[in-house]
Amino acid sequence: MTHNFPVTMSLTLSWDLFVIVFFAMVTAYGFIIGKDESVKMIIATYIATVAVQGIGNILARLTGESQPVLIVLGLSIDTNTLAIIKLTVFVAVIIFLVVRSGIAIEYTKQGNSLVNTFLTGVFGLATAGLLLSTLLTFLAGSALLDANLAQAAAVTPLFEQSKLMQLMILNQDLWFALPALLLVGVGFLSNE
Repeated sequence: MTHNFPVTMSLTLSWDLFVIVFFAMVTAYGFIIGKDESVKMIIATYIATVAVQGIGNILARLTGESQPVLIVLGLSIDTNTLAIIKLTVFVAVIIFLVVRSGIAIEYTKQGNSLVNTFLTGVFGLATAGLLLSTLLTFLAGSALLDANLAQAAAVTPLFEQSKLMQLMILNQDLWFALPALLLVGVGFLSNE
């Protein structure tokens, strides 16, 4: 008797796969929390983005001025360390704002369930794009909406290896603007 074992498929991890999974997870999370909480997440992301960019600029300025003292103490904050700090603070600020900020979103005029489901999905996709664009900006150590993001040393390998990362990087202005445009559009349609 012979056994036929199934042929195993080799899964190659890539940045394209990462982008797809990231969008799927954030969109699925949007469906779990619903439309109103998805809007809250978008607002929290915008606030966290600006706050962390400001905090990062302050840290860069402070560590640049006190670099000789830090070296004597055996400490140094390079761009990788600063990126990790920014990413960590970014996630923490979003979680705090969503859970504890007191921001409450409720649209007074609710559409039918099909429209709400569609909007929830669109908000999830827009949130994923905003989050990933922000993370790439922090990883690159760039300013928000930097036109030269693709040339940043930390981002160039991602750009060269992945078509989806190219779309994310080259269209970062769209990903930063899309959630706000959706909020404005839905605000006009959902409120009396």
